[in-house]
Amino acid sequence: MSEVNLSALLTASAAPWRRTRRLALLSGILVAVATIALLALSGWFITAAAIAGVAGPTAARGFNYLVPAATIRLLAILRTAGRYFERLLSHQAALGTLASLRTTLFARAAAAEASGRLRLSGGEGASLLGRDVDQLEDRVIRGPQIAGAFAGLLFAVFLAAVTGIIPALCVVLCLAGACVMTSWLARRMLPDLAQCEAAASNDLKVALAEYAAAAGEIAVYDLTARVSAELEQVAARHDDAQFRLARAEAAIATIPTAAAGIACALALATAHGGAALAAMAALAAIAAGESIAGYARAQIRAPSVDEASARLDKIAAVGLPDPVSASPAVPGLTIITSVGTHRLMPGARVAIAGPSGCGKTRLLGTLAGLRTDAPQEIIVGERAASEMGLYRLRQQFALVPQDPMLIAGTILDNLRLARAGIGEDEIWEALSTACLDQEVRALPDRLDQWIGEDGAQLSGGQRKRLAMARGLLAARPWLLLDEPSEGLDANTEAKLVARLRDWFDRSGQGLLLVSHRAAPLSLCDKTIGLAGDHPRK
Repeated sequence: MSEVNLSALLTASAAPWRRTRRLALLSGILVAVATIALLALSGWFITAAAIAGVAGPTAARGFNYLVPAATIRLLAILRTAGRYFERLLSHQAALGTLASLRTTLFARAAAAEASGRLRLSGGEGASLLGRDVDQLEDRVIRGPQIAGAFAGLLFAVFLAAVTGIIPALCVVLCLAGACVMTSWLARRMLPDLAQCEAAASNDLKVALAEYAAAAGEIAVYDLTARVSAELEQVAARHDDAQFRLARAEAAIATIPTAAAGIACALALATAHGGAALAAMAALAAIAAGESIAGYARAQIRAPSVDEASARLDKIAAVGLPDPVSASPAVPGLTIITSVGTHRLMPGARVAIAGPSGCGKTRLLGTLAGLRTDAPQEIIVGERAASEMGLYRLRQQFALVPQDPMLIAGTILDNLRLARAGIGEDEIWEALSTACLDQEVRALPDRLDQWIGEDGAQLSGGQRKRLAMARGLLAARPWLLLDEPSEGLDANTEAKLVARLRDWFDRSGQGLLLVSHRAAPLSLCDKTIGLAGDHPRK
């Protein structure tokens, strides 16, 4: 089993963007230095020009304004260009990293073993892979902000030192103190507020997803007003949590600005060397406040980022099974029930019968690797199915459940989930076997027809047959069918059974069938009864 944490996944996702992040960091340093130099030089230039003008015509004519003016223009251009590239490169690296991370996390959540799989609702999954992954953007772009803050602080101290040691000490104490205070207050005040805001946001997303899924029933039973009132309460709690977090963040964000103002006043009061140099030192301190504001933002966002990271670690820590390199030989099955032992050879066609609740669906789910709670003991080859793991079981079994899941996409998108490299001829053959080919050909876009979320544009019978075609395309040694003809009229059911019989005769594929209808049961040569079975201890 391969187990990692979120930091390892984030590092791996960020690896292709390492050069981009370094360039973004250099751009951030350039912005900080250019900003401070621009404001400091502007202060010196304006003050020196004013002094020269007051000194008289001779001093004014002797004042060299060309070099400072050109330098100011150059610094303005460097600041603008640096800011552009810092934002462009840092966000390019962040978006690329998060896109890769989101895909990796989804793959881990989807491919985890049944024993370690997280049980997430649609709203919880959307919150984790959407909002929480987005929160990690601050973790990715934090580097240029912190580098720029410290580069700006050092450069401001250097410029202040030109006017004396005391102004430099004032600047470093005020601005460094602001950084320390910001970090301390953020860690002390914000974690609980960030946790409450995240929980409220998750509750809102879950509620919206659940009510949206039941929109039809809500309308039919005239529950719109009641549901709206409940959603308003959930939204109000979310708004309140957001407001309390934003208020605390805003209060902490004022610290760098206040510290820069104090540093400016102290530098101006203690500077030596004349008014022009004093103005340079004072404005350098002000500009450094902008640089450390980026550090402050990173510290303010850190509790929310840490909270999101802790939740995503639940997905990252899910162990994945080691992939199986080669497909083993087709195994036989042994199903041990409360009334006997049944050994099935490869290619057998067997019906699973019994009253509701005896474990028929759980048996199929266990063979598919989706669960481990079948009340019967199931042996695949010589190993218990519950111990084989998802990777090995899915090489042998393809499941068509009673209520199949379809992705929001086209017919072709859903069929290509079966396996890689499926040809168009295979697709049409599977659709024909599932008695769906003529209906698909009659659609405006045929295989490229959009079917909506979970096949909303299809009828119940069409959804079932599309899932069956997908199961056939998987080309596994065993096909698991749970109520395959439910929702079909008698004529379509008869055609489906006839075509499935031909399919099994040609392919030699094994079948385990759960059905309460007589027509599909005619496909089977043997019936295993599960009456009286109970969960194993």
